[in-house]
Formats: sequence, structure tokens, C-alpha cells
Amino acid sequence: MAGGWNPMSTNATPGNGRRNGSTAERDALKGRRAAFLERFEPLLAQIEAARQTDLYPFYASADPTGRTGTSPTVVLVANDYLGLSADSRVREAATRAIAEFGTSRCSSPLAGGHSPLHRRLEDRIARFLQQEAATIFASGYQANVGIISALVGRGDLILTDLFNHASIVDGARLSGAEVRFFQHNSPSHLDTVLEREAAGRRVLVVVEGVYSADGDIVHLPELCRVAHERGALVMLDEAHSLGVLGAGGRGAAEHFGLLGDVDIIMGTMSKSLASVGGFMAADRALVDAVAHSARSLIFSAALPPAGAAAALTALEILDAEPERRERLWRNCRILLDGLKARGFDTMGSETPVIPIRVGDPARTIEFTAELRRRGIFVCPAIPPMVQSHLSRVRGHVTAGHDPVVLELALPVIEEVARSLAIIPERSGADSGRRPDGRAAGRRPVAGEATARSVQ
Repeated sequence: MAGGWNPMSTNATPGNGRRNGSTAERDALKGRRAAFLERFEPLLAQIEAARQTDLYPFYASADPTGRTGTSPTVVLVANDYLGLSADSRVREAATRAIAEFGTSRCSSPLAGGHSPLHRRLEDRIARFLQQEAATIFASGYQANVGIISALVGRGDLILTDLFNHASIVDGARLSGAEVRFFQHNSPSHLDTVLEREAAGRRVLVVVEGVYSADGDIVHLPELCRVAHERGALVMLDEAHSLGVLGAGGRGAAEHFGLLGDVDIIMGTMSKSLASVGGFMAADRALVDAVAHSARSLIFSAALPPAGAAAALTALEILDAEPERRERLWRNCRILLDGLKARGFDTMGSETPVIPIRVGDPARTIEFTAELRRRGIFVCPAIPPMVQSHLSRVRGHVTAGHDPVVLELALPVIEEVARSLAIIPERSGADSGRRPDGRAAGRRPVAGEATARSVQ
């Protein structure tokens, strides 16, 4: 390399660090960066204030097995619905995959990033969901963005439920198609919009099986009927319903007997399948079209082998052990019914996704922080995630929760909520009850735990 630049030389100058520059240059650089942050100033101020007052609730470390650091907790933030993330069979499968295939394929799926393990996972998903084929993505977000933006484009129409996940909305906007929202879970409003705007166009209707914000179930039979009568395809996001709904855990489509009617099934592997990644299952031609044109698939590294192995093993367990869903629904009833009985607004939830409406962002953050100090881990949702008056905390129940601990958590949640006026103080006969739910003055019987045990 005589006379040329040697990138291995310690004296090489191109790109070997920033120039210090003059004071004026550095000030100008700071000014340019500050200009990009102007619209974030209110948000950054709120973040800093929350950190200073020890109320900052985000990016905390929570172990779904029930430990945060060294302190036992009631962890209600993990979407590990079947409790499989700690299952030894799932963990061992991931370990074996690393030994056989390495930590990463370091390549796009299109360019060799898929191993035989990835193919087995795709085939197993397709068979489980009774579809012709499936393809997998590195995340659920990438799956929604990729599927939607690949299948529709300029001149087409996308109709999305008002409460759909951000990944669906982002995929719709990136597609270039016209995007219209219909009222949440409303077949009649969907029909009105289709009648007005669908004629002569390719139309995709996108809904969720279980809505991740409110925990309610899609009105799938009516929505499918309306969409198909108007010539539209239906895409169903089963992220929070796979493993939760249906006699075999296949999701909302199975729950309503519509596995053969939904045109596209999307799902994630980061919830009931205790891994990471997303997938699409449908007719083979539709899957092939997406697998060869979805930018979030072909321009991204493939799902790591360990993730594929974990999801494949979890899917086998899901299929073979229906008792896990029974435990999940038992725990769901304990927490959901207990909250309702104490006067909480659970926003129409009917599934293990359980919100508590607070209605004010500041109190939502305070509620989250105080619950965490008391040993209960929940997730806050405030603007821009939701509208201000719909601010809430959200919990996710799993099959792995101890029902006794859930029972003990309920009076603690109530006590904290009443102290923040999220629900009104009890009056009359109720005022004679302790925060742990027992009558005042009553001594616990032998072996009876108290609500403070969850701390």
C-alpha cells in the first residue's frame, strides 16, 4: 500500500476522531443539535423531573419469574402468558441452538440467514394455525410493518381499528396506501366506511385478536362478514391472543371458528411463545409475496437461532399442555374480578391484559412508582401512548403467577389507589375493613398471610 492510506495504521487520519475545532464551531454544533430537540423539551423536562423525584417508571429491570434485583415482586409487566420463559425445556432448546448454529446467522433471511431450525419453525406455525405456509420476522413490530407495507400501496385502502397497535399504524402509513380508521370493534362503522370508500380498490382490514391497550376481544365474526361482503381482505394480529384464546390456543380465529376465513394471521413470539420475533401465516402465495418483498424482513438480520429454537419448543408445549391455559384463566379471573369488586375501572377488559384507568398522567406515574415500592410491578401508559384522560396502568397475568400472591396483591393495589384518590375511600360498613381486606380488629388465623407479604 505504498503511498496509500493504511486503515490499520495507528497514524491513519480519516475518521480517527472528531476535530476539536474552535469554540465558535463547537457552539454552532451544539446549536444545530439543540434545534432538533426543541419539540422534545417538554418531554425531556418531565423525564428529568421524574428522575429527580424517584418517580421515573420506564426501562426498569423486571424478571418475569418474580424477582427484580434481589427483592421478590409481583411482576405484572411480562406478556409471558403461559409462563414458558422460565421453562427448562425452552431454555435448553435455546442453548442447544447456540451450540449448533451460533449466536447469530449474521445475515438477512433472504441471503442465507435462515437455518433448518427456522424452516422447522415456519412449518410448525403453519400446521398449528392450519394455514398453507408461514414466514418469520425478527420482531412482531417488523412483521406488522413488513406485511402491510408489502401487500398494499398507492391507490389501495387500509382500514384499521382505532385501537390497533402502533406497529399496524406505522405499517399502514409506510405502505403509501390511503389509511382510514374505523370506530373500535364496530362492524357497523366499518361497513359505513367500506360502502363509502372501497369501490374499485384493493382493501385490507386490520384488527387485533385481543387489543393490547384495553384487553377486550375482537368482534371477529361480524367484522369478517362485513369485510368479505365488501370485497376486502382481513388481517388478524394474534399477538395477545395466541396461546390465550381458542380451544387449542390458536387465538381469536380459532375462538370464533374462523381459522379458514381470516385471510392473513400475524403473531408474535415474544408473548406466549416466550421468545422474540413475529410471523405471518396464510395461503402460500400470499406468504411468498411478503417473504420476497417485505423490506423489514429482507433488509434485516434473521431471527437468532436461539430465539427460533425457544419459540419452536414453546409452541410444542402450548399444543401439548392445555392445562397452562386453564391456569392462566384462573389467575386472570382472580385479578380481574378482584379489581372490579374493589371499584377499579378495568376498561372493559375480558382477558389477561388488565388495565386500570387512572385518567391523569401525573397520578399514573405516581401510582406506578408507589406500587413498585410496595412490590407490585405494573406498566404505565400515558401520552403519547394514550390520550391524557385515558392514562392507565396495565398488568398482564400469566399461568406462572401464584394465585395466593395475586390475592395478596389486590388489597395493596386498593390501598395505594385510595391514597391517590384513584378510587374513592370506602364509607359506611366498608370503612371498618383493613387495607388487607380483613375486618378491623380481626386477628389472622394460623398460617394466614397478609397483604404486606408481597412487599
